[in-house]
Formats: sequence, structure tokens, C-alpha cells
Amino acid sequence: MSSMEAEHSLENVQNSSFGYIKKCNFSGHDPFDGLNSEFLKKTPLNQSPFVRLCWIQFFKHFPFNLRGVFGVAKEFNPKAGALFILGYIKCYQSSKDVQCKKECFGLFERLKDTVIKREKGVAWGYTFDWQAKAFYVPKGTPNIVSTVFIGHALIDMYETFQCEEAKQYIIGIRDFILNEMILWQTMGKMCFAYIPGQKAEVHNANLLAAALSCRMAIFLNDPSLNKLVAKAVNFSIANIKEDGFWSYGTMAHHRWMDNFHTAFNLEALLEIRRQMKTSLFDSQIKRVFRYYADHFFLDDGTPKYYHNKLYPIDIHTIAVAILFFAGLIEHKDDLFTDDDMKTAERLMEANVNLATSQFWDKRGYFYYQKGRFLTNKIPYMRWSQAWMFYALASYLFVTKKDLYAKTC
Repeated sequence: MSSMEAEHSLENVQNSSFGYIKKCNFSGHDPFDGLNSEFLKKTPLNQSPFVRLCWIQFFKHFPFNLRGVFGVAKEFNPKAGALFILGYIKCYQSSKDVQCKKECFGLFERLKDTVIKREKGVAWGYTFDWQAKAFYVPKGTPNIVSTVFIGHALIDMYETFQCEEAKQYIIGIRDFILNEMILWQTMGKMCFAYIPGQKAEVHNANLLAAALSCRMAIFLNDPSLNKLVAKAVNFSIANIKEDGFWSYGTMAHHRWMDNFHTAFNLEALLEIRRQMKTSLFDSQIKRVFRYYADHFFLDDGTPKYYHNKLYPIDIHTIAVAILFFAGLIEHKDDLFTDDDMKTAERLMEANVNLATSQFWDKRGYFYYQKGRFLTNKIPYMRWSQAWMFYALASYLFVTKKDLYAKTC
């Protein structure tokens, strides 16, 4: 396919994706929303943690969408809303199309409708109950990951559109993090929590919170936040192995390493490095980057889910890889070599091609996962559409492909 044909094909994908997302009003199902089932809620089985866990896993892995049959409604997920805002801002930066600005402000209103007000500050969570192996998280419980992505979206809203109201919510996010999300702290280290009251030490949650805190330190002129950032980084990078292996968390059942959480960790460290203008943990970033590039992709650029396991090939993993490598190309961080940047460009292009050629449905959405023998074609809104919308917006921004005047 020629470069002109590839660009035209990508334009068609973007236009169709935009139409599908708008037609759905930015709402849809989620891989983890099974406990929203009206059927399950009417039975005593809903009180069993084991049944709840199995129920979620069934809906997550079953290749056909039975949510309508079991009374699971489509909903607006605030984290998806943040990803759409981040994508539209990239769109606006490319095209200055006022429709992109309008969509951002419309999504901001919906984020305000889903905010979780705390004793001090504000936060966001998921729109469904969630049962994990170690704990149960009721609908309406705030979590740091959703709150962080919304925080970045709101800072971008302020910086791009001078949205003063967004700043007030960012102040609320800071207050929530400081009041509820410090899991523990010593003189030299600390860990941000994933969920208030739960003791799991998860590196991507810790570092995502640290990266947003670092950005808020500058945005809110609150340099005291940087002391927490340094401690959080010290804790997480101490868990990196000599070869670059970096487990998801510290608990016994968290000793695995996957593709997209590793990308989150790297991007968080790079954001902190850029904001603080420091090179103190460059060696750790380079070590993990090399492990990530060498162990998480096949020779043709196909992303592996785990460092030692290809399947499932997941659209979320593809999207996060595109975003991570697009970020490297955009910022041109000086710790990466020319060969590193060539690797980033190659893997970014390979994952864009993979998404649009093998995961794209002409009806306007991206598929969920490809297994060894079967493709799950359920069009999840947050996990698939929102992440790919943001990923392609970032890809087009760094490659200077001006397709958005038509898309928006």
C-alpha cells in the first residue's frame, strides 16, 4: 500500500470511528461491567465474592456480548471521557477546528456529572462494581487511575482553552490525593494507593499518581508535591530487576509483567523527568525501555500481552503502545539514542497498521482481542474505542497528517 493509500485508509477509519462514537453518545459496555447485571442483582448469588469474580471473568472472556440479555446497560465511563478529551485536544492542536473544542466542553460537563465528592477534594471511579481476588470495589468508589487521566485532561483543557472551571477540579484532585491516597510514607519512600483503604502496592498506580502530582506542582504552584513525587519514584524503581523486568506490584499474585502497564510506568517516569528536569533515574528508564522493546513485541511489531506470552493480542495494548511511542517521538527525550527512536517509529507504525488492518470493523469500531483461535469482536467503549481514538489522534499529531478538519 502506498503512503497516499495508507493515509486515505486512516482517514476513513477516523471518520467512521468519529461517527460511531458520536452515534453511541460516548457510551457503551466495558470488559469489567458484568456486575451491573440486573439479573445477577436479583439473586442471592450477588453476595458471593467467588460468584462475582467468576461472573466478571465470564463476561470479560466470552467472545459474544450477552450483556443485553442479562440486563447490563451501556454507560458513560468517565475515564473514557478523559481519553476522548485528550484525543480531541490533539485534534484541536492539529486543526484548530472549533468542533473539537465543543466536544471537549461537552465531555467536561459529563465528567462533572460523574464526579465523586469526598470529604476533601474530588475524584472519579468506574460505573460498575468490581470484584478482584483480594477485595471488592463497589460502584462509586474512586480510584487513582481514572482520577489521574481526568486530571491530565483537565490540565490540558485549561492550558488549551483557558477553562478556569477545570482548574477548580484540579485543586480538588490534589486535595483528594493528599488526603486519601498516600498508602504509606517514610523519610525516603512512599506509595500512592490504587483505591482508598486498600493496601495493594501497584507500580503503575503509584507512578501515574506521581506524574500527575509532578504536573500539578507546576500548574498549581505547589512545589511541596515534588517531595512526594521523588519518594514515590524511589519506591517503584527499587523494584526494577537488573535486566529491566518490572513486576506489576509487590503482592505475591502481582509478580507478573505485561505490556501496557509497563508502558504506563515508562511514560510516567518520562513525564516526571520532563517536569522536574532531572536525569536521576535515566539508567532505570533506559533499562526498562530496552526490556520493553526487546521482550514485548514480535519482529513485525505485534505486541505481546506478557513478556513471555503473545496472546491475547489486545486493542488496549496496541493503543497504549502507539501512545507511548508517539510520545517519545513528540518529546525527543535526550536519553534515547537514534536507534531507540528508529525502534519507536517502527513499532508505532506497526501497531497503527495492525489496529487498522486486523482490529477495525467498517461499522466504525475496533475489536477487543484476538486469541490464538478466536477473535472477540465486542466494541467496548473505554477499553477499545476511547484508547484508539486518543492513540490515533496522537499518531496523526506527531506524523503531521492533517486529517482532522474532516474528522471533527
